[in-house]
Amino acid sequence: MTSKLLQTIRKLFLVFLMVHMGVFAQENSPTQVASSTLENIPSTEEGEQSIGYAGLLGGHFNEHIIAAGGANFPDKMPWENGEKKWHDQIFLYSGGQWSTSEQKLPEPLAYAANVSTERGIYSIGGDNENGPSKRVLIFTYDAIKKDVVIENGPDLPQPLAYSSAVYFQGYIYLIGGLDTNGSTNLFYRLHLETGNSWEKLPDFPGDPRALHSAVVQDDSFSKKIYVIGGRNQQNGQKSKALSSFLSYDLNTGVWQQEGTIEIQGEPRVIMGAAVERSGSMHILVYGGSDEKLFDQIENLSLKANASNKDSIKNALVSQKNDIFKNHPGFQNEVLAFNTMTDTWFVYDTLETQIPITNLSFKADNLFYIVSGEVSPGVRTPKVYEFHASENTNPFGFLNYGVIAAYFVISLGIGLYFSYKQRSTDDYFVGGGRIPWWASGLSVFGTLLSAITFMAIPAKSFTTDWSFFFLNIAAIVITPVIAYLFIPFFNKLKITTAYEFLEDRFNYTARAFGSLSFILFQLGRIGIVLLLPSLAISIVTGISVETSILIMGIICIIYTTFGGIEAVIWTDVLQVIILMGGSILSVVWILTHTEMPFGEMISYASDKQKFNIIDLDFNFTESTFWVVFIGGLASALVSQGTDQTVVQRYLTSSDLKNSRKTLYTNAVLTLPATIIFFGIGTLLFIFYTEMPQRLNPALPNNDSIFPWYIVNELPTGVSGLLIGGIFSAAMSSISSSLNSVSTAFCNDFYKHFYPKGSDKNLLKIARIATVAIGIFGIIFALWMANSNIKSLWDQFYKFLGLFTGGLGGMFLLGMLSKRANSNGVIIGLVLSALVTWLISVYTDINFLMYSLIGMVSCYVFGYLFSLMFKKPANA
Repeated sequence: MTSKLLQTIRKLFLVFLMVHMGVFAQENSPTQVASSTLENIPSTEEGEQSIGYAGLLGGHFNEHIIAAGGANFPDKMPWENGEKKWHDQIFLYSGGQWSTSEQKLPEPLAYAANVSTERGIYSIGGDNENGPSKRVLIFTYDAIKKDVVIENGPDLPQPLAYSSAVYFQGYIYLIGGLDTNGSTNLFYRLHLETGNSWEKLPDFPGDPRALHSAVVQDDSFSKKIYVIGGRNQQNGQKSKALSSFLSYDLNTGVWQQEGTIEIQGEPRVIMGAAVERSGSMHILVYGGSDEKLFDQIENLSLKANASNKDSIKNALVSQKNDIFKNHPGFQNEVLAFNTMTDTWFVYDTLETQIPITNLSFKADNLFYIVSGEVSPGVRTPKVYEFHASENTNPFGFLNYGVIAAYFVISLGIGLYFSYKQRSTDDYFVGGGRIPWWASGLSVFGTLLSAITFMAIPAKSFTTDWSFFFLNIAAIVITPVIAYLFIPFFNKLKITTAYEFLEDRFNYTARAFGSLSFILFQLGRIGIVLLLPSLAISIVTGISVETSILIMGIICIIYTTFGGIEAVIWTDVLQVIILMGGSILSVVWILTHTEMPFGEMISYASDKQKFNIIDLDFNFTESTFWVVFIGGLASALVSQGTDQTVVQRYLTSSDLKNSRKTLYTNAVLTLPATIIFFGIGTLLFIFYTEMPQRLNPALPNNDSIFPWYIVNELPTGVSGLLIGGIFSAAMSSISSSLNSVSTAFCNDFYKHFYPKGSDKNLLKIARIATVAIGIFGIIFALWMANSNIKSLWDQFYKFLGLFTGGLGGMFLLGMLSKRANSNGVIIGLVLSALVTWLISVYTDINFLMYSLIGMVSCYVFGYLFSLMFKKPANA
C-alpha cells in the first residue's frame, strides 16, 4: 500500500508540473479593455460606402443584433450647411455579416432609449424632423421568416428623446430626456407582464438631464440605477454640461445625489457616453463628450442668433465651423467607477475615439458599440466589440512551487499516518492518540472554510461588520455545548453523534439524522471545491477544473490512507498557514497604505464600515437580533450535532479533554474574526486610495482578497497565501470525507451487517471515503461547466431546512423525558415544512432558519410525543 501511495504522489506532482509548465513561463498582458471590430454597418444607399448613423434604435435579441433608424448628414457636413436626415431602415447582424431587413420603421426615428429584454428590444421615444416622439417600438426576430418583427408598445405619456433606460426584474425604467421645452427630471417605469401604460415615479432630484447614461449595479447594500452625466438644455438658454451623477435605490425607491465625477480631483463632464455594468462592483463609461469645445460652439451659436449684423453673425458662424472642422474627436478613455469605494479612475485609454450617441448594449459578457458620432456631425460605420480583461500579474514559478510543496507535505502527512491505521478505532477517532489542542485546531480549521476565508473580508469590504456577531454567537454558545452535549457523547462512548438519537429514541431517528447529514455534506464537498476554485482561477491562471481535481484528489488520498489523524494534523498545518498568512496580509496592507493608522480608523468609521450593531427590531434584514439569535441557533447545530465537529470531541479520551477541544476553537474564533473583518476594511481603504489596482472585471466580491494576494504581495508569499485558500478548502473537504465515511459505516453499514469483522469495516470505510470524494469532484465539475451557478443556493436552502430540525431532535432527547420516537420524527418533518413555508412566503432573513427549524421541531416533537403513550426508548 505504501509503495503505491508514493507512486501516486510522484505522478500527481508530475501532472501538476506538466499542466502548469506553460503557465510558469506565461506573462499576462496588463489589465485593459480588449477590443475588436465587426463588419461595418451598411449604407442606406446600395453601392455606396456607409458613413454611419447617430442615435440608432435596437440592441441584441436571440443572438442577433438589430440596428434601425438613426440620423446623419449624407450630403454635406453641418459646417457646409448640410441637412440632417433621419432614416427608417432596419439592419440585422447575424452569422458574422449585416443584412437589410424588408421591414422598415413606421417613421424615420433616432435618439431613442434602448433596452434589451427577454420579450424583445424596446426602443422608447426618440425624435425626427418633427421633434420628440412618444412612440415605443418592440423589435424581435422571427426565426421562420428570418427577419425582424416590429410591434408597438405602450406610448409614453409625453414625447421624449435623448432619454436613458434600464431593465431590471421585469421593469423598464426610463430616466430624463428632452421634451419640446428642454431637458426633464421625468422618471417612468413599465412592467412588461402586466403594464399597459407607463407608471409615473417621483422625479429625480437636481438638474434636468438629457444625453445622459444609466446602468444598474450593486452597491454595498442593494442594487441601484446609476445616472451619469448628461446636460441640462432649455430652449433659448445656454445649456449646462453635467459632471454630477446620482442613483436610485431599487429596494427602497429613494434617489440620492452621489456627487461629482472626479478624476484625480478634477471634475469630468460626460455626455452621450456608453456605459456597462462590469464585474460585481464597477461601472465602465466608454468615451463621451466633455464641455470644452461644446461650450465654445454653443456660445458662438447663441451670439450669432442674437446678433442683428450679418457681418458679425457670419464671423461667428465661421468661427464655429472652424471648430467643427478641426474638432479632435470625442474622448477615447474608458472610465471606471467602483460602487463600493465610490471612486472614479481611468481604466484604459483606447487608440481610437469612442463614438457618442451610439447604439450600445451588453451580450454574452461582451460590450458592443454600434456606429455613432465621433466628432460633431461626423458619424462612423464601425461596430466595436469590447471585453474587460480579467488578466492579473503572472503567478510565477516560485508561487506554484510553494503550492506544490504544500501539497506534497499534505500527502506526506497522509503517508505517515497510514502506518497507524490498523482498526476502525484508529481510522474514526484516532485511537486516543490525538491531543486536545490538535483536535481544537482541527475544529477551528473545519469551521473556518476557504469560503469563509474569502467571504468575510469581501463582506466587510463591501458592507460593514454587521455579521461580526455571527461568529461571536459561536463563542457564546460554547458553554451549552460543553455542559449539555459533550457529556452525553462521552457518556455513551459513541462514534457518531447520531448514535445518541438511537439510544434515546430509535434507529429511525438515528438514520434520519445521519442521512440528512450525509446528503448535506455530499453537496457541501462539491461547493467547497467549486467556489474557491472560481476565485483562484481568476487570479492565478489555474483553471477551475484543475483546482477542483488537485484539491479533490489530494484530499481523497491523505484522508483515505491516514484517517482522522491525517485529517486533524493536516488541519493543524492548514490553520497555521491560514492565520499566519492573514496576519502577514494585515501587516503588508498597513505598511503599503499612505494613510496613517489613526486616519484609517477615522475614515473607515466615517464610511460606516465599523457598524456592528443594528438594534432595529426587524427580522427581514441582518440586524443584531437576526445575526446574534440566528447565529446562536446555527452554532448550536453545527457544534453540537454536525459529525465533522462532534467527531473531534470523540477523539479525546475523556470529558475534560473534549471540552478543551471545544474551548480551543472558541479562543481562536475571536481574534480570527477580528483579523478577517479587519482585512476587508483595510482592503477598502487600500483600494479607495488606489482604485486602479482593482480590476473592474472581477466577477464576484469573494475574489477581492485573492486578487490582493496575487497582485500586491511578494512572490512566494502570495503563493503561500493562495496555498492558504487551498488549505482552508481542503480542511473542510477532508473533514467531510472522513465524517461521512464514519457516519455511513457506523450508522448504516454496521446496522445491516453487524457481524462483519473490524478489518472489513476499515476496508469499507476507505472505499466509502474514495467514493464520496469522487462524487464530490464530479458534482463540482458539473457545476463548474453548467450555467446553473445558483444550484447550490437551492441545494443549501432545502437541505438546510433539516439542520435546524436536527438541533431540535437533540435538544428534545437531552432536555425532555417525555419525548418519544414517533413525536420527534413528526416534529422533524413538520419543522422542515414550517421552515420551507417561511422561506418561500415571507421575507424572514435566512439566518433565522436554523432557529425556526430548531424551535418548531422541539415544540412539535414535544406536543406529538404527548399524543403517544409509547415509552421514549421503545
